[in-house]
Amino acid sequence: MDRRSAGRTAWLWSLCLAGATSACASDETAASDLHDDANDVVQSGEVVAADSAGVDTQVATEAPDAVPSDALPSSDTLPLDTLPPGETAQTCDPCTGLGSLKGRVCSPSESVFISGATVTVSGTGCNGAPFTQTVESGIDGTYYLLDLPCGVHTLQIGKGSFQTTHTVTIRAGQLSDVSGAANKLCMGASAAKIAVLDGSYDNIESLVAQLGLAYDFYNDKGDDGADGAIVDLLGDSAKLQAYDVVFANCGGNHGWMPQEHPEVMDNVKDFVLTGGSLYMSDYAWVYGEWAFPDKVDWAGNDDVNAMGNTAVSPQQIPSGTSVTAKVVDGTLASYLGKNTLAVTFDQGPQIAPQSVAGGAFAHVVADVSVPFGFQGTNVPLVISYVPSQGAGRVIYTNFHNDAQTSADMLTILQYLVFTL
Repeated sequence: MDRRSAGRTAWLWSLCLAGATSACASDETAASDLHDDANDVVQSGEVVAADSAGVDTQVATEAPDAVPSDALPSSDTLPLDTLPPGETAQTCDPCTGLGSLKGRVCSPSESVFISGATVTVSGTGCNGAPFTQTVESGIDGTYYLLDLPCGVHTLQIGKGSFQTTHTVTIRAGQLSDVSGAANKLCMGASAAKIAVLDGSYDNIESLVAQLGLAYDFYNDKGDDGADGAIVDLLGDSAKLQAYDVVFANCGGNHGWMPQEHPEVMDNVKDFVLTGGSLYMSDYAWVYGEWAFPDKVDWAGNDDVNAMGNTAVSPQQIPSGTSVTAKVVDGTLASYLGKNTLAVTFDQGPQIAPQSVAGGAFAHVVADVSVPFGFQGTNVPLVISYVPSQGAGRVIYTNFHNDAQTSADMLTILQYLVFTL
């Protein structure tokens, strides 16, 4: 089995162990290849030496019966950047001494497991030749890298704007398990450089903090412990470009609204077009509308200067409105384990998107019926788009993130962050 095939097989098994039994049943040849060529990293449906404190043990014991029968001994009790006692760089022969790696991609807080992340091991292999092997994490964040040369190597984990590097040791004839609670290798707190823009009606920074991510905080005055003023950040292209992701809360603190400062809007657009990502809620729609007006059609008047005039602006959903929303993003529904959830609109009136266009995608939609007011079918509540090749991702929620207290909604919001 070549390294590409090994990577594909590892991916199939990560799906298989995550409960996607169709991935196991649909490729019996791959299962056989894994048994014959990957040194049999699991035994009798259980991951060898999986950390009993981690959720991985439960996932692994639900694996199908068709898993390999022999096992590599686990080496999860040794430091990740050293070789075991008695083994040195001289005794580790990367030409014949092959091992494997199991891990699980997670947020810095270890509260969210990240699917679709790119996981790469690179280092020095046989006869001093460099090697690289790459796989994607499965739906529960699990990944396997097989037939790796023994030695100390570099592990790189990336998803969207978030990148983290670790050091791992591969030991000949062993499975290095870095998925358990005691030695889990997660994203770092500074995996992306993040700015949060203060707002009057939302608190997205609490979501960022729950994930264990570090961020800089800006409000319109640059006081109250903030790292600076919003208008100064957005008005300084070089300063803005230093960030990977900007989270914009609904409105602006003390009444600051971006349409009152049109001079910053070109910088926001350039930030996204050159690879920066933007997450907006409710009234912060004006950032996206000003920069990329062809992506979303809004109820009422799409003119951002109409804000405040509820007779013509998109402010159409009153306070206290609750809806049952549908998750129409299949990957997101699989991650969540369901396709419906409750959404609450607390302080209103809140923005009503009408439809998406120009390559934008609605992840969550709902029918909204306001007595004597706005009526909409499949109204987009969570929207994302990448405006052009090489650009960053824009995500918009028309509800306030801090008003969504259900575990389901928090799971979705945390999932979305790592698509930025």
